[in-house]
Amino acid sequence: MVGAQNCWNNLNSSTFGAGERSESELEFQWNPIISLEHMDWIWKQFLPEESSRDHRAVNVFGPKSKDISGLIFPAALVVTSGLDPLRDWSRRYCEWLMQSGKEAKLIEYPNVPHSFYAYPHVPEACMAIREMEKFMQNQLTK
Repeated sequence: MVGAQNCWNNLNSSTFGAGERSESELEFQWNPIISLEHMDWIWKQFLPEESSRDHRAVNVFGPKSKDISGLIFPAALVVTSGLDPLRDWSRRYCEWLMQSGKEAKLIEYPNVPHSFYAYPHVPEACMAIREMEKFMQNQLTK
């Protein structure tokens, strides 16, 4: 066996950001599952000291980002929800991948909150799991 190859990326509630606040961050800033205050705390833990949310590890599609158009990059399935403070960043990430010539698909469930897929009694969670399975199967048969 030569080595394993990553056939796909599956991103649920993608955690990206930038210096400016997105519309969904402001709209859902008091989300009980993940508030704006909680997200800011996460950024402080993750990013190097004295960094902002424009750091290229977080704002991968921002002014300090790298061009990935020439890189081998696995297909990406980006799953987000309409009531998620991270919704707009998920959308932007998927758009950036496609503009970079990468295979990417966005699925948005408009009436559920952040991390909805973790609750099996939520109908959209089952639908998302089925979509993820279908996406993975398609990637494995390529």
